[in-house]
Amino acid sequence: MKKLTLKALFAAAFALAAVNAQAGDSQYDKCITEGEKLIEAAKTQGRKAAENVDEKLLASCKAELTKMEVAAMKRAGVDPAKNTHNPYKYMTGEERVKWSKLWEAVDAMQGRGVRFLQNAWYGGDPGARLDTMEKQGKIPAEWR
Repeated sequence: MKKLTLKALFAAAFALAAVNAQAGDSQYDKCITEGEKLIEAAKTQGRKAAENVDEKLLASCKAELTKMEVAAMKRAGVDPAKNTHNPYKYMTGEERVKWSKLWEAVDAMQGRGVRFLQNAWYGGDPGARLDTMEKQGKIPAEWR
């Protein structure tokens, strides 16, 4: 029984790895990965991290956003050309999460967005950066 369980576990892990490898090739995943890389790079490089972004990738990520929005509107029976509401109104919860993550990645590629700018300014941990600035005399000791 134990050998059968280990074999089944190994087979399931292999199948999961194969599915993840196929899913990693999607445009959505490429955009998310690039956005996360830029957010992490902003900790050390600041806003310069987003200066050399591939414009084709940025355009394809924006197209992916539009595709998600149009699909949600069509499913709700709304004509995308005549829509006057924010597209997230027509999305499910899972779609909203994916949509917001993609927006965050697009914002990072453009050198903006909350997470990107916080990492660029504070270097990742705002508290550590402020403590350093206080020790260097850039912030008065009694600011807290």
